[in-house]
Amino acid sequence: MHLKTATRTLTHEMLARPDHDELAREKFVLSLKGSLRSGLGKAPRAAFEHRVLPAFQKEYGAAPASLEDLRDPMAREPLHQMWSALSRSAQDLMWHAVGASIERAAPRMETLARKLRTSNRKLGSLMLNPSVKMPEYIGHIDVHGQPGGYEQDESADDIIAGALYESGGNLYSRGVAIGRHDSKAGCLIGYLQEHHANLRPTRILDMGCSAGGASVPYAEAFPEAEVHAIDIGAGLLRYAHARAESLRFPVHFSQRNAEETGFPDGHFDLIVSHNLFHEVSRRSGPRIFEECHRLLRPGGAVFHLDIPAQRHRFDLLDQFVGDWQTWHNAEPCWPVYVTMDARAELEAAGFPEQTIEVLDRPKVDGPGHWFLFGARKEN
Repeated sequence: MHLKTATRTLTHEMLARPDHDELAREKFVLSLKGSLRSGLGKAPRAAFEHRVLPAFQKEYGAAPASLEDLRDPMAREPLHQMWSALSRSAQDLMWHAVGASIERAAPRMETLARKLRTSNRKLGSLMLNPSVKMPEYIGHIDVHGQPGGYEQDESADDIIAGALYESGGNLYSRGVAIGRHDSKAGCLIGYLQEHHANLRPTRILDMGCSAGGASVPYAEAFPEAEVHAIDIGAGLLRYAHARAESLRFPVHFSQRNAEETGFPDGHFDLIVSHNLFHEVSRRSGPRIFEECHRLLRPGGAVFHLDIPAQRHRFDLLDQFVGDWQTWHNAEPCWPVYVTMDARAELEAAGFPEQTIEVLDRPKVDGPGHWFLFGARKEN
């Protein structure tokens, strides 16, 4: 299916547009990330297969059996050191590249966001609540290197966190060869329309909406529904609201914690998220599943879409490279996500076993798939 609001090539008034030099920096980042994805990306495996594995087998008489077995030996290998340093540098350069455009455009963007927020013609709404606290496990770090993290909120007009999230995410996705027209929301909406056509939601909730890129497509795909979107960060939400208003789609954004939203029982027909669960802690995850169950009306559905990174899919070296994200790319909850049993979590939250779905869903554009897990509440 094609949703005009779901593509990363979408332009809107809230985007920071790079000038000539800024665009050149972005192209350099894309080139570097492309090299790390292809030729240079083979460096960790070469270090493992040609040096670490033979040395480990010689010393212990067996192959490495855990990530702990690999960390120290791999850290000493020059090939892996090179790959690690370049990967970290590429991420930092990505944020610098988009940050230059955003810093230059910030006055325009903040003025526009304020205008849209106070307009008598606004379609959606924005509700901020300063008493909502950022969880400690993400509140004191710059998640995946984003400057200021999700917590950045320096003024009543601050939209920088949201602007960085969207522009940085767009550049990152291109750098890892995700199709330019791919869309997590489009992927999930397509699945719902193919396999749950009888679900006709009148009220939808997008959890962990960040910059709102995945929230707006639900207002387009389900025009009769009231769409709500929540996140912890005020700067993310100001940007997300202005983005939705600039596209002229009604979405109601509010600052809430997905573990305890404050919405009434049975308030929603459909709950969704996109890339939420690889950024929640072991303690928070079960609470979010339980909150989803509480918030759904009987017969309602919840579906979460995320990265296909579960450890059982990969050999030990690939697991080690994925685990690098925790140690060097500010992804503290990565180990929790890659070992999560989504089916068991949904069942423990109260969803009937026969309604639980855990599957891979092909991307809208480009090779590969997303990981989809969800269920319907008992009638």
